[in-house]
Amino acid sequence: MKYPECTRCGESSPLWSFYGNSIAAVFKVVVGTLTGSKGLVADGVHSAADAMSSLFILVALKIADKPHDDKHPYGYGKIEYISTICASVFLFLGAGSIFIDALHTFKQGLHEVPGYPALLATVVSLGFSYLMYTSNLCAGTQLGSPAMIADANESKADSITSVAVLLGLIGAELGYPNADTIAAVIVSLFIFNMSVEMFLQGINGLIDVSADSDVIEEIVAASMNIDGVSGVHSIKSRKMGQKSWVDLEISVSQKLTVLEVHTIAEKVREVIMGSVNGISGISVTTYPVD
Repeated sequence: MKYPECTRCGESSPLWSFYGNSIAAVFKVVVGTLTGSKGLVADGVHSAADAMSSLFILVALKIADKPHDDKHPYGYGKIEYISTICASVFLFLGAGSIFIDALHTFKQGLHEVPGYPALLATVVSLGFSYLMYTSNLCAGTQLGSPAMIADANESKADSITSVAVLLGLIGAELGYPNADTIAAVIVSLFIFNMSVEMFLQGINGLIDVSADSDVIEEIVAASMNIDGVSGVHSIKSRKMGQKSWVDLEISVSQKLTVLEVHTIAEKVREVIMGSVNGISGISVTTYPVD
């Protein structure tokens, strides 16, 4: 974490993201319906799915912050991955409804030109989505939160789909009435792709993906600085949401007493927990060497 403000920002960003996406969804759907813009309505459905995702993430972050207990010795961090999977399902269903509606429009041949109000609404939505993206990405990166980074990626996708809608509306104004509906199809396909990526990220977290390589290198370096540690025999890690749990096996001389070995292991644990960021817990065992 680079700045103390990151914690406060991390607490407020998901809440503002939920409110922002909810307002944006209503705004886009209402304006899109009144102006006849299929692309803007599709973008509104996307924002509605983002709002539901933000709500899941907000709840998940509250649960993930709970301390570990006897029934959950590794804590509740993995709830963030579950919230990511739930968010991906909402996005997938939203994309399906957009795609079916666009195909229905092509079949019926409805080609109403939305007009300038839809253009203005899309530009406003684009700027708003980008602001939410930068806020969530900054907080999520600094805190190492997969759920908040997923929320940021949703806002980024919302910005990109708004660009697609904007291009479709411009095309409709220039005399290509199908452009707006084509934009809706592009939006739906983009959301499909994003939902699949988010789903795979959630699954990857649930099957104990390892901590980042730079964190592993920090742990090894910190261990080797402790007197009595001959080397790192093995190291395994698993991500638990914003933090990771580490199983470390260090090499120590077989000539040392049990008390000396225990003291070295405890020193390693204390140093790593105090100096390496993003570690929720560590188990240190020893391996005797000649």
